[in-house]
Amino acid sequence: MSRNLIAAFLVCLCAGVTFATTCTSPKVSVTSFSTQDATILTQVAHVGEFSLSCGNNVQPNLFAEFPCGKIVPVAKIGNGKYQVSWTKEIKKSSGGNVVLRLFDEEGYASVRKAQRDGDNVSNVKSLVDITVATKGAYKGPWVKAELVAALVVGGIAYFAFTAKSKVQG
Repeated sequence: MSRNLIAAFLVCLCAGVTFATTCTSPKVSVTSFSTQDATILTQVAHVGEFSLSCGNNVQPNLFAEFPCGKIVPVAKIGNGKYQVSWTKEIKKSSGGNVVLRLFDEEGYASVRKAQRDGDNVSNVKSLVDITVATKGAYKGPWVKAELVAALVVGGIAYFAFTAKSKVQG
């Protein structure tokens, strides 16, 4: 009898710990940053910073899923503040909105299970989805300064030679 009572107590304790660490009623506010000048870079960096507040004051460890399906851990940078960052090649990078699915540890375990079983990961419920606004980076002028200088020199040389031929002729 006492073994059954201890086993029931342990099951209730584990269930209580599990429910106590799950974020309820998540509220998110997002800010974003992007590389602005990419004239000498090969990749553009994007950073999404967000604050997450749960109804039960839990601060879970989070994982972010990008639209391409890649899942990365989210950095905790303060009390209820998180950050996720990524880079893209300049040619593939453009401005717009990127939707990231956030998972807590329980959700991440469900994602891993779905991947192992060959199921569709998009069927796993995320804790919350956030939209990170990304901006396009300045890639330099459309016309390079060297080309402009060469055209100016060519124009001056043409003008000089035509003026010389008119004076001599």
